Amino acid sequence: MTKILFVCTGNIFRSVTAEYALKAALKEPTVISISSAGTMDAPGYVVRDDVAAYLAKKGLDVSSHARRTLTPDILGRSDVVISMSTDHQEILERDYGLRTLLYTEACGGAPEPLLDVDDLFAPHERHSRKAQLHIYKIIDQIVDQSHLLARRLTAGWPHQPA
Repeated sequence: MTKILFVCTGNIFRSVTAEYALKAALKEPTVISISSAGTMDAPGYVVRDDVAAYLAKKGLDVSSHARRTLTPDILGRSDVVISMSTDHQEILERDYGLRTLLYTEACGGAPEPLLDVDDLFAPHERHSRKAQLHIYKIIDQIVDQSHLLARRLTAGWPHQPA
């Protein structure tokens, strides 16, 4: 069984979207295990209502999602770790000596960081309509590309040594 782990900052937006979108794209049951975690220890963080509602419109029910903070144990149980942005790549390499692909690369495309609202908006703007539209755009991109990743995975990527 191949174990895929998506990593973002809080595990309440990008990585959880990737987790649930890939599960839907693979049409479980499958021999691929999919999970997600965040680099930041953020007790009390939950998926925003607007994010959960938009994901539900996409057919993704994240109501049972419980965010997790990345640990060495979680990493040790993962075969493929995929970063949602370059800051996650840097943290994984610096703290764990692990080089990872960005989500867009894992899907077969060019490396493109999927930026969080915290990366683009001042604190007082993070719940603005403009920030919300950015969130929806990133969700759309992740969901759309999840089918490409599912196709790659079912075709044998990443190749496991015999």
